[in-house]
Amino acid sequence: MGVVFPEGPVSVTATNGDIVILHICDLCGAAVVEAEGTDLAFHKRWHRITGSGNWVDPETGRHHGPQNPFVPGGSSR
Repeated sequence: MGVVFPEGPVSVTATNGDIVILHICDLCGAAVVEAEGTDLAFHKRWHRITGSGNWVDPETGRHHGPQNPFVPGGSSR
């Protein structure tokens, strides 16, 4: 069973009427809030710095990140 992530940003309306924009990280599936001082690019830089951009889900065996052969430009190794 796999997870299909939405294309593009997702908006959520809070109970107080504020709208929150979420971006889904294609490397780990995290919902990243668009806010002052942080964004999806910052989140992806964290992946690059920590080396956590490529990982294998232990439950499904699915490879996430650029080494996934199903990601454009990915590798099959």
